Amino acid sequence: MGRFAVGILALPLLVVGGSAGAGTSPETFPLYWVGERVDGLPLAASLRRDDTARYVSFVYGDCEARSDAGCAPPAEIQVWPSCLRNLALYDDPQASVGRPPERISVRGVPAAFFDDGTRLELETEGSTIVVFAGSRGGALTIAAALRSLDDSVAAGHPFPARRKGVSQKEGVQSC
Repeated sequence: MGRFAVGILALPLLVVGGSAGAGTSPETFPLYWVGERVDGLPLAASLRRDDTARYVSFVYGDCEARSDAGCAPPAEIQVWPSCLRNLALYDDPQASVGRPPERISVRGVPAAFFDDGTRLELETEGSTIVVFAGSRGGALTIAAALRSLDDSVAAGHPFPARRKGVSQKEGVQSC
């Protein structure tokens, strides 16, 4: 049985540009994380995916993979450019699988729960933050602790919201 492990990349290498509220593109978007620990879990890995998907991931904790299956870490934060992933994508019934999202507001921005509350997506100016956790409460705890990598947004403070005048149907911004 293998243990989930991904090497930790130096965080400065992950900065893909921009401060919170800056313009967005697949190459530059604000990054958010919770620091070295969250809910008792250490930061196990940080990585940037830039192949078929484009996001930065912060993985917290580890898990025991079985020989016949992988495993999901206890907590993960993915940060996507909002031009590639945003809540408007779930408005099309053809695009949604399973139950419709539960729309809420978190720290002043639109958000939605999916997968029985184990996935929370927050739509900020320039970035969509996707929180994976073992429970709804865990996802909300992580969301409360999120802060920008460049320190322009502190934990617990409101996130910069999508620009006024850009409708959700139009998406946040074209890539």
